[in-house]
Amino acid sequence: MKRPWLLPLGVFLFCAAVYGAAGPGRIDMIDGQYRFEVARNILDYHSVQIGDVFLGGSVSGVLGEYSSYGISGSLVALPLVLVSRALGATSIERDQFFFSFTSSLFGAAAMALLVLFYLRLGVEPRRALGWTLVAAFATLYFPGSVTVFDQAQHAFFILCACYCAHQGARRDSMALMAAGGASLAALVNFQETYAIVFPTVAVAALANFGTSPADRRRAWERVFVLLVVAGLGILVWAGFNKFRYGSFLFSGKGVNHPSPLGNPVIGLPGLLISPGKSIFLYSPAVLLALAGLRHLVRADRALGVAVIATVAIHLAMISMLSFYGGDWCWGPRYFVATLPMLSLAFPFAARPATSLRRFAYGAVVGVSFVIQLLGLSLDHHRFFYARSLPAFFWYADRTFYFHESALLSRPGEIVDSIRTGGVPAEAIAFRPGPYPELLTYAVFGGWNQDGLTSPQWMRRYAVFWLPRPWPLWMTSIDEGRRPIHVGAGLAVLAAMFIAGAALMRTALRRTLPPETHHAG
Repeated sequence: MKRPWLLPLGVFLFCAAVYGAAGPGRIDMIDGQYRFEVARNILDYHSVQIGDVFLGGSVSGVLGEYSSYGISGSLVALPLVLVSRALGATSIERDQFFFSFTSSLFGAAAMALLVLFYLRLGVEPRRALGWTLVAAFATLYFPGSVTVFDQAQHAFFILCACYCAHQGARRDSMALMAAGGASLAALVNFQETYAIVFPTVAVAALANFGTSPADRRRAWERVFVLLVVAGLGILVWAGFNKFRYGSFLFSGKGVNHPSPLGNPVIGLPGLLISPGKSIFLYSPAVLLALAGLRHLVRADRALGVAVIATVAIHLAMISMLSFYGGDWCWGPRYFVATLPMLSLAFPFAARPATSLRRFAYGAVVGVSFVIQLLGLSLDHHRFFYARSLPAFFWYADRTFYFHESALLSRPGEIVDSIRTGGVPAEAIAFRPGPYPELLTYAVFGGWNQDGLTSPQWMRRYAVFWLPRPWPLWMTSIDEGRRPIHVGAGLAVLAAMFIAGAALMRTALRRTLPPETHHAG
């Protein structure tokens, strides 16, 4: 294919535009507020301490209070905060607005990498684009890319490491192996438990194993380079812990928090079949990827085994968490981290040979897309406050998601919002929490509850009733209070959307040369 970058670039611009328009435009979960605080302090004070007195979950360390989150989650957001500041005088509102799109950019980058991976596997461009759009918009990866939760960022680094390992093996490139290791090094500095996927992702580096002793020795050398560079990330993680807390192995996690250890007998069925967190309910299109795994293994054994092993070990890990659902959030968000890698199997699902099978495929994808739109419609906190749930409800009631479901409740919530005319008459502010003048700061549960029940208290804040995408809720705010000019922001996104669509159309006109492996 001439200019092979056209299709990935088009996918990136297209997905970034859609994700950007669908995003909340604010820090929609307290987790993101900690990462933003560190990013802002790096720029303003060259410090990783927590200075915001309202972020009470910070942990005491050597020089002050610190976040227990890894440093990668703040570092990757720095370019967006710098863009915010390049637009004018420093504004925390605008900084937080731009910060909130970190996952959107990494989500779009992962989809660009996914379509490139498909092409390298010999998938024809039209099918590669089609399945990329399914992964981007008909799986949980869509809502996962429009939130300050960072699983979409993790997913990019996992997929990048897999791509570099696989292509490094195909091309016998130690530089690509080192790049894959660097991706894993960045990943482990989001969350140290990702070290468990190092060996499973490295299996993709055996794609060109060969038959002679020299070929096999070279293959293991490639794996060695990948894992050594990845291991440097663990050293960075330990050094960062030492800098903050005076201990190489203490990262600040587990403080002011119930035990993370749960029961996999509850967690595994909770993630697979419960009405509240089943990946198959929140992302039915995943079934098509699972159907393609066997054919992927046949086409490229090393890659197929790497995908299956990585997804399986990650599922085993999250099923053992007491908070396996990843709350407070929409759906089983931890799955987002491995969805792009699992999506490599999409094109290998059997082609629909009959009109009935084509209809079935289309129905699964269509239903899955509608479910993602439900997740984007309203703020995800609403489901939890409507049930007066305590902060760590998932620890007190381990079976909660076997009798409650945010997905099944969402249509009623939408109807309720329409019935109230958008915002209840009792609303007194946009969001609850400190700094009431800030629209983009995180929501604080129970703030100034004044003896009201949680459902009553929730009616005092417009954020729980307005549409979640920023172009919709922001138009209800006085123009002088908005963090950006809505029209200008939408114009930039429209330009990206049109450019992305044009590049994708141009790329599809070009032919792809035959490859060694072809999707079924």
